[in-house]
Amino acid sequence: MIPVLPNLKSRGCAARSRRGFSLLEMLIGMAMLSVIVLALFAMFNQTQKALIANSGQTDVMENGRAVMDLLIRDLGRARPSNIGTNLVFVPRSTNVQERLGPAPNLMVLRTAAGPSDPQVRAAFLDGWRRTTLFHDLFYMAENRPGQWTGAGLFVAPENPITPDDAVGTLYRYEDPWPVSLRGARGADQANLLYGRFFNNAAYRQSPTNSSRLLDGVVFFRATPFGPSGQALDPTTWTQTNAFPVPKDVLIGPNPAAAFPLNGTLFRGRAFPTSIELEIGILPPELMERYRVLPVNPPGIRTRFLTNNLANILVFRQRVPMPVSSATQ
Repeated sequence: MIPVLPNLKSRGCAARSRRGFSLLEMLIGMAMLSVIVLALFAMFNQTQKALIANSGQTDVMENGRAVMDLLIRDLGRARPSNIGTNLVFVPRSTNVQERLGPAPNLMVLRTAAGPSDPQVRAAFLDGWRRTTLFHDLFYMAENRPGQWTGAGLFVAPENPITPDDAVGTLYRYEDPWPVSLRGARGADQANLLYGRFFNNAAYRQSPTNSSRLLDGVVFFRATPFGPSGQALDPTTWTQTNAFPVPKDVLIGPNPAAAFPLNGTLFRGRAFPTSIELEIGILPPELMERYRVLPVNPPGIRTRFLTNNLANILVFRQRVPMPVSSATQ
């Protein structure tokens, strides 16, 4: 019998077919897998950031709408006091009293607060109607028959050390001590409420009297309107005489009317037909980045704001006033 010799060639092929990956092949596979994992992680990270940003923007939108609803309800309580006096407190003035006419019902003061940098001001102001970034709004409310209180809105800087900072906090103010406006001292009591808000910063910003509404406020403006739909601000008497200023409405600064304040004051029976509120808010994620930026030099924060103008959320609402004696 002839012995059968093993087929060495076929055994070599079988051995090679059972051999594993070489070190080079494993390194190449691991490199390709790492690239795929990194690409998936980058995509997931971007998606997560987008979701967080959208969630934060949604929260800000909801907070802004909630604040606007609150302000609409608050302004619905405003009423004219219908009393007369020849004494009116001048906010932040060395002259405590000026003889300007009857006591105030509602006052919009266009403050000098906010950034002094021309780039930021040019971005948010139009040089015509929007001449200041922050307004103070004060009005009278009758909580109970014969019992009146002062209420209002104002923006305070987050850091008292830098009062000209570009971003502040919107506060809602309400005097906890109502007064009676009846009798001979009614006008003095109305001016007392007015003076507490404008002339006593410690009283106005006390936690007892003010509550925090919104952080990251870039601008807050309140524009009152008259019976013909005209804005009762300096543009009314500087642009045209087509819409005269209603009786007992003082608009300044107007030397002809002897009213030096940069604001609009309603006295006696005068009252706006509506008030337009404008609020610009920096989203929370941008506000966190803004807070960590150094204050000095101020150009760093300025560039940050100007680079994120498109991300500032703007809320605007025209609020009809329940009593508009200015139309009578």
